[in-house]
Parts: sequence; structure tokens; C-alpha cells
Amino acid sequence: MKPRSKRFDDRAKKLHRLLSILRMLDSRARCTPKTLAEKFDTSDRTIQRDISDLNSANFSIVFVKEENTYRFTDPDYTLRDLDLNKDELGFLLIGRQFAHNLGKPFEKACQSLLRKARKDTGIKTSERIKGIEEKSHFWVDMDQMEEFEKVEKQYNAINEAMDRKQEIEILYKAMKNQEETRRRYAPYGLFFHEGLWYVIGYCRLRDEIRIFALDCIKEIRVTNEPYTIPDDFDINEYFKPGWRMRRYGAPVEVVLKFSERYARWIKRRKWHPTQVIEEQKNDSIIFKVRVEGTVELKWWIYHWIPHVEVLSPPELKQEMIEEMKAMLEVHGKNV
Repeated sequence: MKPRSKRFDDRAKKLHRLLSILRMLDSRARCTPKTLAEKFDTSDRTIQRDISDLNSANFSIVFVKEENTYRFTDPDYTLRDLDLNKDELGFLLIGRQFAHNLGKPFEKACQSLLRKARKDTGIKTSERIKGIEEKSHFWVDMDQMEEFEKVEKQYNAINEAMDRKQEIEILYKAMKNQEETRRRYAPYGLFFHEGLWYVIGYCRLRDEIRIFALDCIKEIRVTNEPYTIPDDFDINEYFKPGWRMRRYGAPVEVVLKFSERYARWIKRRKWHPTQVIEEQKNDSIIFKVRVEGTVELKWWIYHWIPHVEVLSPPELKQEMIEEMKAMLEVHGKNV
């Protein structure tokens, strides 16, 4: 057997060194030219050439001065197969159903994510994804966005405006009176509610935060006027005082009484951050909640009739009585 040449040995050492460096980077160990040179009994310059060779082989590596170490450019990059556990995979597949309901662009993005999961995860996860995709085990009770294409222009323009922090100008046609108004508007965020996309932001015409449905925006353009979102604005906190989406009206405490028949349904979940439930001797309950505006809460109350009674405020009770009288007049001939 011929002895191995020095060139062969040098190549073998380099290959071992490159693989070892990759493993160290993958384990997030601290790697500097000096520490690596000492570990592999070579020079700093040789290590720098090794890093250059790894970059040429599409292992994107940078030196992070703040940490004094080499790192993969992508902090989430790993050489190991990624396996998703049952809960993580379940969330991903539930997310696919949400994406389908939000509109085609979101569905396409989720499908792309699933393709990457099949490609970049281990065999175990890939087989599990394939099996579940063939027969879905999840269904999400969420209103579906129909024909997203009709609001795609508005959605994209608002996203562009928020990225650039520039106001938009819109022509808005109100659903209630079909009145058209031009408005300058600073968009703060987008949200999805009961099958429709909305934007929330500051309306200069009304000098207050207003919400607009994207399908009612007939014209839209991004302006060159900059804006800033107030530090104290938080979209999640904004909606808490209302029942669901609407916050039009002064704060008011609403007190309801639910009969024993449906009390258990009310007690089983949290309907609002401010809710208070008081148990009664006959197994009925008193339900108290504080909201800004009662329109959406009133719609919810109708769902439980005749097993709910409005105790206060009297204005809400009278409003519902008048509406139910009108309903009986409409259907009176058939009653």
C-alpha cells in the first residue's frame, strides 16, 4: 500500500477542521480566529481562509463584533434536522385554516411555509405532515373572507403606508347612508373581524381614531405626508373597552340576568375583560360588564332571548323593547 501524500493529509485535516467549525457554530459556541487557531493548531489566517471557503460553499457566516465570535448570518439556521412535535405541528396546520379564511395571499404564504417544513424538517415530521394533510383533523369556526381580490389593492396600499409611515388619502363610502367622503388618514393597524378586513387609525376629517372597512374604500393613494403612531396606542388594548370591535359611546355598566337554563353556558367562558358573574340562589346568574357603546353587546344579548333580562341601564332595556315591538309588527300577520 502506497503511503498517503502530504497533500492528501492536508486536505483531510482541512475537511475535519471545516466540519468541526460548522459543528461549533451550530452549537452556538464562541468562535474567534484565535480560539479556533489554537484548537486546531494552525494560524489565524488559515482560519479566516476556512471561513471564506465555508461562505463560498453557501454557509453564510459573519463575525459579530459585539459578541466577539463567528455566527451563522441567519440566527435560526441549523445543521440539524428540525422535527416538530405534535403541538407545534398542530398549531401550524390550524394556522393553515386561519390563513384560508383570511384570503388567498395568506393561504399561499401558509402553503409555502408548509412546503418549507416538509423540506427542512426531519423524515418523521415530513411523514406526519403528509399524513395529516391527506385528511385534515382541524376545523376553525371563523368567518371566511370572500373575494379578497376586491380589497387587495386597499390592503397592499395600507401596508405600504404603514411601512413608510406616510398618510393615505381615501374615498370612503359609508354603509349606513352611502355617503362618500374624502379623508386624510394615518393607518395604525389592520385587523380581521367577522369575514371582513378593517383598518384602524387617525382620521383628520373627524380628528379622532376611526375604523374603516376595506371594502368601503373606493379610492386610495399613499401620500408623502409622514405620521407617527402615539406611544400610548396599542391595538390590543384599544379594543378591550368595547364589547368586540365598536367603541362608540360613553362607558356604561350593563347588568343582565340569565336564567338557570343558560347560566352554565355563560359561566363556561370569558366574554369580556371586565365581566363579573354573581351566582343566585335559584341557579340563575347576574352578569355585569362595563363597555364603551352597547351596539354589539345588544346584538349578543338578542342571541340569548328569552333566557336573559336586561336589568340596567334602562335606556338599553327600552331600546330593545322598542326594537322587539317593531319586529312583532313586521311579523304580526304570521304570529
